[in-house]
Amino acid sequence: MEEAIKIKEWINYYSDVAILVSKANTETLEAGKALLLSLRKLNKNATLAEIEDCPQTEKISKPSNNPPQADFLISIKEGGSKLSQLFYEKTSAGLNLFLKTDGKELKKEDIILKPLKQEQLLITIGIDCYEKVPANLKEKSNFILNIDNKTNNQWFGDINLIEYDKPIEEISFRVIKVLGEMLFEKESSFNFFSPVVVSLFKKAFLNLSFNKKSNILIAKLSHLDFLESKAQITDIKFILEKLTSELFSFQNFLLLWEQNSSPLAVRGVFYSKQNQENIEKIAKVFTAEQKNNSLIFKTKETNLEKAELQIINILS
Repeated sequence: MEEAIKIKEWINYYSDVAILVSKANTETLEAGKALLLSLRKLNKNATLAEIEDCPQTEKISKPSNNPPQADFLISIKEGGSKLSQLFYEKTSAGLNLFLKTDGKELKKEDIILKPLKQEQLLITIGIDCYEKVPANLKEKSNFILNIDNKTNNQWFGDINLIEYDKPIEEISFRVIKVLGEMLFEKESSFNFFSPVVVSLFKKAFLNLSFNKKSNILIAKLSHLDFLESKAQITDIKFILEKLTSELFSFQNFLLLWEQNSSPLAVRGVFYSKQNQENIEKIAKVFTAEQKNNSLIFKTKETNLEKAELQIINILS
């Protein structure tokens, strides 16, 4: 929980975010693309770059267009007011600037304070040491989120999400879940839907987990989840539309829910944009109906965990 709070704080703070992945690992590129899309939905100036898996030896050079000892620039827009004189006075509390103008009165909004140092958040995925980060990113980056699963990672980040036994996608998804929570707060498209369906969607999203055996995301909704959100089974459609939209754009996921029929039974949707073979595997076992990249199916299980295990075994 504390880790998620820190990630959220730093993503909120920085407008510019650079994502750096290794060319040697295609999994890092897919994880980077998912993060890039989510960050841009949050209106962040996000970029994605790949590097060869070899150390960088270039030196860091300072920008030549900024005064070497200046950290901030005060800009004054004159407009109809002409700046004729400027002097300052040092006090025990700080510094006073005195401006004399001719013409129109100078307003507060005409005075702008800009930091000269470039600041950005750097997210590295599959990069094991700081030496591999290109010099231009080292110069600009003030905070590093380091995501990796290699045992030789040097833990060079301000936040290090390093788990040796887990796929990169699973570790990266922890960040995407944080971004998803931030999108709930800012995404205006949610305002067009009733609080009931949005509440059910949040339950499904926040319950998403990554299964490394089958390499898919899984969400489960209990009968209690429907009761607490006051949602209906028909509201499942909203969840599917959002998870497959550009807002989240998940490539593979499994959604299971308890349907309060007689008797209680587990129903599901398997979505895959990349693997038609997995859709066919599930369709052979269950009564199912396919619509584009989604397979809607019925199980004979009454327990969500047992249904999940059965499907994971089918896909493995």
